[in-house]
Amino acid sequence: MAETPIEGTPAATPSATEPAAAATRGAHGPVLLVDRYQINADRPLPELSTPSASAFAVEDRRDIGRQLFALVCTPGLPLRHHAATALRGSQALNLIPLVEWGTVDWPPLGQRCMVVVYERPMGGRLIDVITTEGGQILDHDLQRRVIEPLAAGLQEMVDHGIAHRAIRPGNLFFMDADRHSLVLGDCVTTPPAFDQPVAFETAPRAMATRSGRGEGSVADDLYALGVTLAFLHLGENPVADIGEDALIYAKIEHGSYATLCGGGRIPLFLLEVLRGLLSDDPEERWGLRELSLWIDGRRMTPIQKRPLPKPETRFPFGGHAHVTSRTLAHAFSRSVGDAARALKDGQVDPWVRRSLNAPAMADEIARVVEMARTHAGDPRGSDDMMVAKVCMLLDREGPLRYKGYAFLIDAFGTALAVELLRQGNAKVGAEILDQNIPGIWLEQAGPGPGVAAQVRQFEKLRGFLHANNPGGGIERCLYELNPSLPCQSSLIIQDYVVDIDDLLPALDGAAGRVDTKIPPVDRHIAAFVATHFDEDIERHLRAIGDSTEARKTAGMLSLLALVQWRLGPEALYGLSSWIGGLLGPVIASYHSRTVRRDIEREVPRLVRQGSLPELFELIDNAEQRLQDEKGYRAAVEEFLLAESEVQEIESSDSARAESAERLGQQTAAMTSVVVTLIFVTIIFLNEIW
Repeated sequence: MAETPIEGTPAATPSATEPAAAATRGAHGPVLLVDRYQINADRPLPELSTPSASAFAVEDRRDIGRQLFALVCTPGLPLRHHAATALRGSQALNLIPLVEWGTVDWPPLGQRCMVVVYERPMGGRLIDVITTEGGQILDHDLQRRVIEPLAAGLQEMVDHGIAHRAIRPGNLFFMDADRHSLVLGDCVTTPPAFDQPVAFETAPRAMATRSGRGEGSVADDLYALGVTLAFLHLGENPVADIGEDALIYAKIEHGSYATLCGGGRIPLFLLEVLRGLLSDDPEERWGLRELSLWIDGRRMTPIQKRPLPKPETRFPFGGHAHVTSRTLAHAFSRSVGDAARALKDGQVDPWVRRSLNAPAMADEIARVVEMARTHAGDPRGSDDMMVAKVCMLLDREGPLRYKGYAFLIDAFGTALAVELLRQGNAKVGAEILDQNIPGIWLEQAGPGPGVAAQVRQFEKLRGFLHANNPGGGIERCLYELNPSLPCQSSLIIQDYVVDIDDLLPALDGAAGRVDTKIPPVDRHIAAFVATHFDEDIERHLRAIGDSTEARKTAGMLSLLALVQWRLGPEALYGLSSWIGGLLGPVIASYHSRTVRRDIEREVPRLVRQGSLPELFELIDNAEQRLQDEKGYRAAVEEFLLAESEVQEIESSDSARAESAERLGQQTAAMTSVVVTLIFVTIIFLNEIW
């Protein structure tokens, strides 16, 4: 969807936008959501699309005249499940009504996708309307037409316990054709602030990657409202020609108000509210209470941001002459190799110590650099780790930065999921946990609300990471952090399985399209079940991780059989056939040829019934195993006894033979002596006679 000049320029990765664009191509029939809402893939509505979700016309089969549209989400991009659940069916004023959401088979992409159905705004998008009226909304209408309805919408969001995180001119709509009712648009189809241009985010969140900006709060929404009002008043994006990094530096060094509004003439009545909403200090920024008082006519003077004290010298790095440690931290994270050289060469210490007058910070940085030297050749001493730690010291309010990741502490899970979508692996995310980078950041942050809980959470995640068995590893961390993320197994990724109830039906369907020589449980499926299945399955997971093929296959069947027994469905013909073809090693683990033949005869019958529990009972029946083991032991003992008897007989025959040989030898000797004596006697007698 093309953005108008007033909207800004949200960066978009190809992986986040291509599926949405592809959804408009080709001729396809309608699909049904919950047997009621007919989504027409051949009727795209580009004027209602978002940067990451394409819009299509929807018909309500129970109310034909109802005006609806659907946003088809980018597959793999985490949905804001909690927000969607909270807003579904809500009749809140000034929020676009969310009617329903769920997954459908989406023909343009050839897979299941998440869709969100909304009431259709009949007055169109705000920026489209005001652009046709000269590109600028009249100042005297701003309060009545924009500020008041959006303030009411934000209060509704607070009442639901969630932040909107998608407030920008391009996401505001008129629900009625007369354009009196302005509402906040979609906020659930992407991670928080994922589609927000940098201009609409506070400096700490703008420095994070799009997936790492975090849930935020109403304070972030009010800041985005302030930016929106400035853009609407000016009729254009005043920072459209400024790069993202330069815009961040300007906000930090000069303040958001001066950066966004300094080049335009702001009327007195609007100047007050803009300064209040665009305060860079969250403690000083206007809240809903202050905004309500202003709407009611009470005028206040917002506390003005004092200009940052200029250091004696600037620190040139990355094409910018830095005057604050915060901008330097951002630049360091963008060029780790150059940052590491500057740190090891001692270039940073004098500037921090003297120009910034921060000797304590300089000492901490020196300790980090010395530790890196001590652990050279070890991950703890890598340039990436050293720069990550130094960035934490230079900018304590900023995001965690490591190897291209930049995320607020509550957004690690989303960043991990989007990195998996973008790169196809989560190697860097695993390193972040393994090196305990969040723990280092939390320790530095010190005590605060929720810190102890976050520490426990990351300790738990590290335990999962270091578990080698299926059901652990980075895959387990991924699903623990993103409960609404569909299972990423290549076997069923196209089925968009979010609910554990849908797992076995998806595998049953996969049996007809995948290579059934591979097992139906991989690390993603094991981790998904471990996260979402409310049963103790540790024993099953240990069996799946066993080195012997028989035990591994039996463990896989036992896990899936337990899930079918607890959740259904009653019959899984495809999956049963798939597993039945893999049972050879398990059957061969029986000692009795008779038992093996009996099992081989029974397997086809049970496969036709589609019951995994019965199949498991057949191949791993405890009593049958016991009898087989007893029979085997008895056979072994009988064999050993027979072998002993044979050896005894053989040894007895040998002894008798040796005895006979000795007796024969003795008899021969005695005979020889007697004959000799007789012969001698005869000779002697002859001599006498």
